[in-house]
Amino acid sequence: MSHTLHREGTRESLMRDFVVLAMPVQGHTEGSGEKLKRFMDISQKYHPVNNGNSKAGNIYMDGGYERLREETKDAGICHAVLTSPEDLAGFLEELKEADMGISIVVSGLMDVVGECCHKAGLHPHTVNMSLGIYGKKEKLVPDDAREVTTMCGHGMVTGDLVMDMVQRIKKGRITPEDASKELAALCVCGIYNTERSAELLRRMAER
Repeated sequence: MSHTLHREGTRESLMRDFVVLAMPVQGHTEGSGEKLKRFMDISQKYHPVNNGNSKAGNIYMDGGYERLREETKDAGICHAVLTSPEDLAGFLEELKEADMGISIVVSGLMDVVGECCHKAGLHPHTVNMSLGIYGKKEKLVPDDAREVTTMCGHGMVTGDLVMDMVQRIKKGRITPEDASKELAALCVCGIYNTERSAELLRRMAER
């Protein structure tokens, strides 16, 4: 899924950023809403910093997780954002045991995701790789801002918004944590990593 694939950053930073996506087969979605709710409920055991649904938004919108869960219906696509390989491995192992018959896609560092799949007794059948950026790179936002913007795969968190948040943090008008949550609410899929974002925003504001 390309909207979760192109996250940028250092290996150290990306070691705390894993997106797990659940999607029923199109054309065979009857009853999938309950399976997707179960996916999200299982994820709660593994300390997600975000959950989302392609049709209902994310937990940083009004109503939080309970509203998101209630509005999850058939034919949706759900996400959970985790921050450690240990939680990812545990989540995948429990999803394997649940055997719900829906597709699971994981985005993260390839070798780390591979190790987590191995621990969970899973064998990935497809691997997609991001080959980077080609073209007029000078027109892009700065590298450090792009580490934040690429956590929203549909471009709802823009470079200008990120830099505005950095300035607000510098002036003491908002904390990095609250700034991160404000940005997360814009990423309607719920793939935005608020914990990693707060750390990146704090680092940018200190420069």
